Amino acid sequence: MNSPLQLFRDLLPFNPPPPEQRAASKVRVLLEANADSSASEMAVTLFSEVIPVITRQPNLNMRFKLLEETRHEAERILPVLESQISQSALPLPKKTAQMALDADNLLKALAMAYHGISRDAGKLQNDNTLTPLFHRSIQRAMSAICRRQQLAYRAYASPSAPSWTLLHELYQMACSPSAKPLNGETAPVELQYLSALLLAYVDPNKLPRSEFNAVVETTQQLAAYALIAPYQEDLETTNKEFSFLVRPKEGCPGLPLRRLPDKPTALGALLIDCQPVVAVIDRNLSRCTGKSSHPDLEIPPAVLQNLRIALGGKGTRRFSRTRFRPRGDLVGGLDSVMEFIDGNAFTRRAVDAECRNAARFSPSEWSLVDESPDGFRVRFIKGDKWKAGAGDIVALQPRESSRIHVCLVRRIANGGSRLELGLQMLSPQVSVVEISSEGSMAQRAIFLHSLPAYGKFSGLVSHAGQLASGQEIELKWTGRTLRRQIGQCIEANEGLEFFALDPLPN
Repeated sequence: MNSPLQLFRDLLPFNPPPPEQRAASKVRVLLEANADSSASEMAVTLFSEVIPVITRQPNLNMRFKLLEETRHEAERILPVLESQISQSALPLPKKTAQMALDADNLLKALAMAYHGISRDAGKLQNDNTLTPLFHRSIQRAMSAICRRQQLAYRAYASPSAPSWTLLHELYQMACSPSAKPLNGETAPVELQYLSALLLAYVDPNKLPRSEFNAVVETTQQLAAYALIAPYQEDLETTNKEFSFLVRPKEGCPGLPLRRLPDKPTALGALLIDCQPVVAVIDRNLSRCTGKSSHPDLEIPPAVLQNLRIALGGKGTRRFSRTRFRPRGDLVGGLDSVMEFIDGNAFTRRAVDAECRNAARFSPSEWSLVDESPDGFRVRFIKGDKWKAGAGDIVALQPRESSRIHVCLVRRIANGGSRLELGLQMLSPQVSVVEISSEGSMAQRAIFLHSLPAYGKFSGLVSHAGQLASGQEIELKWTGRTLRRQIGQCIEANEGLEFFALDPLPN
């Protein structure tokens, strides 16, 4: 028969649970208590409360296990935040900017926590049981950094220099001679590292938002074909056209060798050879319709061509830029641009104010920072936010001129409170025309009378999916009629298609 003292001991045990169990319980209580919170609130809870508790856990295996539980919770909410950021207008509204900051802080906290495990495990070189944990922690940390960089690209911002510095450091840790590399553990680390570098080299700020996820998947496929090796100063056998130099101490993804001196001094640098990657892209671009290629890159040919130019092409700027500071009105979107051209462009006369109020769009005000014969760099000042994306069409009218420039957005730089666009002017003369053809309804489009940057032919910008190459059309504007045949599709995205126009065959 148990004594009263024994029953009391059974009810109130005197041996407290070990610290790791208390930390684990606290983490799980926090996760369960906030399970119904919004994505942004959960992100704040994870990086400000949950992860700090985990990083104080002395047992490395328990710390990794708790971080894995936290990472799974983060992967549940991050797609929600990423989607809202990708679809948001630019510059980011205050609420969306806060969401982006919360998501960035969460990914940064995860990366630093996994980096802490790999650093502590790396110090215990004699414990072979920690080697798999060392490599898995590096891979998880790199994955969090890559996703953090992709979050910046979704808002047309540039990844921070510290994120690149940490990514380079993690790769060097995995490749260190004292790291006891395992083939199955180091291969994912190298692929993750190379995919991050390739994504940076193709410059997502020059690509449409709608194609971003496809570009990320494509660079992950192509990473298996990129070659990485320590840099050797003897470059006589190195193909500079497709190679990049990475200096790990610098907070950047590296620079093309063709832009560097003949023999740059780069102690401890890495050489990234993208020639096999370009060969894969070329095979996909040149394959016949209905034929497959290995690997089969599921991405539009126009976007794939842009990747090819970024990795193996040369600089496309044909003119130097001139700095000046006038201001201009800018309208984005095909329908708004057509309305702006077709009787709603404004001069500085006071009577134009009435027309401005009647228009179904509101131009935003921009500063024209740079100008070249075929383009502009403009900086947002004020006005309505709009969902800008690389590849979108805009109309720009400088305040001191009545001339309208129809341009394609080639690059977007969103740095904090500063939003800048790189614009390519399409044609010195544009008209809004009505298109008609057999078997289809009439529609409006933008007729580009000449295309200096593309060749000696005219062009047409229309809504996506309305026209096809080889189709004969009739263009009507201001009492004029012109018959042409739809030629090659020069560029396309989810909202518009940009075609060359060919003379009708005899």
